[in-house]
Amino acid sequence: MILKSKRSSWAYIVARVKVMKRRLIPSEEYRKLLNMDFNEIVRYLEETDYKREIDELAYKYSGPRLLDYALTLNLGRTYKKIQDVSFGIAKDLITEYLRRWDIWNIINIIRGKMAGVSAEEIEESLVPVGEYTIDFYKSLIPKEIDEIVKTFEGTPYYSALSKVGSEPLSIIEDELYKIYYQKILRERPSEFALKLFVDFIKMEIDIKNIKTILRLKREDVSTEEIMKRIIPGGFEITEEEAAKLSAMAWDELTKALEGYWFSKGIEGITDKSISRIEIKFDKAWMEVVAKRASNYPLSILPVLQYMVLKKIEVDNLRTLGWGKWQGIPNEEIEEQLVIL
Repeated sequence: MILKSKRSSWAYIVARVKVMKRRLIPSEEYRKLLNMDFNEIVRYLEETDYKREIDELAYKYSGPRLLDYALTLNLGRTYKKIQDVSFGIAKDLITEYLRRWDIWNIINIIRGKMAGVSAEEIEESLVPVGEYTIDFYKSLIPKEIDEIVKTFEGTPYYSALSKVGSEPLSIIEDELYKIYYQKILRERPSEFALKLFVDFIKMEIDIKNIKTILRLKREDVSTEEIMKRIIPGGFEITEEEAAKLSAMAWDELTKALEGYWFSKGIEGITDKSISRIEIKFDKAWMEVVAKRASNYPLSILPVLQYMVLKKIEVDNLRTLGWGKWQGIPNEEIEEQLVIL
């Protein structure tokens, strides 16, 4: 009976997510969007799930800022809906996964304060999911940066946040994500659902680490400095593997990548255009996730797959909007899109 109960809980949340997934913008629609101007793209989105957010914010913002904030608000609401309709172990795992947005929110608030961005604009950039409530984040915005940092005293994030002002914010952000991932990896998978979740996270770490290695190699950063940015606990790219890859010359490194789980689809990395290479990795990653999700249809994987696909859609639409607004040629915009 317990097993049946668990399966039925997965069946419910997966069924809900399947309906939401059908509302994602089909890949073939991006060709149409590329041939539209900015205002046509906004009008197109008003016929989709983004209508509510665009209408809500249109009285305050216009241009790409309207699109930016509407996309962020829609993403947060979508994730919150998934969290709200889930229960049991499904809710626990989804909530754990969404804690990454706490880091996004904390960093956005601090970065906004440093740049002198208005409180209203900082608030519009927040994604209201994770451990803390949106009201908690709103309460941080009027505070001075040192007060914001002090608020997290006693939490796992404080050790990294206490370096604000003495370390670049990008380094602190990396440390916060390391803390997030290490907390998940401390879990000992006693149930199959948890094992699938932890393996998904480890594979995500691999993708993040290989992107970091390639990006920093492109900038001629030393192996020692690269290793400071590596997240421990990858699926195949252990810290030892990362150190080996980081020490290789570019051509040797790209050749060595052919032996890893994400190698299908990244063949032929010959140039050093990091954005194009990263898109290859994102596509390879999503292909593997899709296959694993179809192998385990009543599990956390179809849910995680949808959540990543939704984030990719939002990023694509943001890239399209800004690209069109700035008059960037279609070919250059298309190179920045992850079309699956």
